[in-house]
Amino acid sequence: MADFRAIGDYETILATIDTATVIEAGDVVGLTSGIVVKGIAAHTAIAFAPKGSADGETEIEITKGYVELIGTADANFAVTDKGLYQDLIGTTTLLIDLGTSTTDVFQVATDVDAGTAGSKLEVKVFINKPITF
Repeated sequence: MADFRAIGDYETILATIDTATVIEAGDVVGLTSGIVVKGIAAHTAIAFAPKGSADGETEIEITKGYVELIGTADANFAVTDKGLYQDLIGTTTLLIDLGTSTTDVFQVATDVDAGTAGSKLEVKVFINKPITF
């Protein structure tokens, strides 16, 4: 199952990926030395990979700009999380880090369906710091 899914319209661009890197569809990605890699907590800019990439590929399709995503949080959502800037956490499974605000790559949505209080699932966020080239 994908870690994230995009909602609404979004644009994509092709970006360079190392031939030995595998990105799953639905992963959040970052840049290391100008090359797309699976997202980690230290990334200060991110994008969403709707289709992923397989071993041996040299390009990957990633989103451009401020994309709205649905994902799973590392802690239960609370109404007080709405509008907060949060980080990415995880290595294999990527999550919205509701407890940390260092890189601020996500902003939690403010609308009524931003999340369900007491649940980690289906938390709506925006990419707050998108990858730019």
